[in-house]
Amino acid sequence: MPHVVFAQEIDDTPDEEFIPTYTLGDQLLSIDLGIVIPLFFALGDDGIASTQLSVGGAGALYWGAFLTNEIAVGLDVAGSFMFTPNRRTLFLLPIAARASYFFRRYPFEFPVHLGLGLSISRLEEATKVDFIAKPGASVYWNYNAEWAFGLNAEYWFVPQIYIGDSPPSADSRIGNFLSVTLSALYRF
Repeated sequence: MPHVVFAQEIDDTPDEEFIPTYTLGDQLLSIDLGIVIPLFFALGDDGIASTQLSVGGAGALYWGAFLTNEIAVGLDVAGSFMFTPNRRTLFLLPIAARASYFFRRYPFEFPVHLGLGLSISRLEEATKVDFIAKPGASVYWNYNAEWAFGLNAEYWFVPQIYIGDSPPSADSRIGNFLSVTLSALYRF
């Protein structure tokens, strides 16, 4: 009686791993979509107050260039909208220079970043330009050498300072918001 023998080829070559390595001038572009959560207003002598704003939508575009394997600098343009209790819409448009530092553990990257710039806010006919600071952190899963997908969280710190009588300086406040977005990042 003949014996049947099964043979299986064993592939000893390891799976290809993508280890991100960047040099001066390597670039990245990301698009982010998610939500913005209005946290509170700090009102100086009056303390902390509710924003009375709804959770809103947020999005951003970021372009950056690497200076070293770990450090990237670039420009971040974001936007968000939220609603007041009487359904008026507050728009925020932050434009910030951003510096990022990348930590890595294959297949993930963990950039921490700080953006500093200006925020244009608009509520009906009133428009104001203020300073903004946006510290944040992200986690990206590297799909391949070009694409990564992840999650971002940024704290938006927006001091809105009035000087003079109209509006009075007593109306000055510091807005505190949290944006949480999903992100697609492309490297080139």
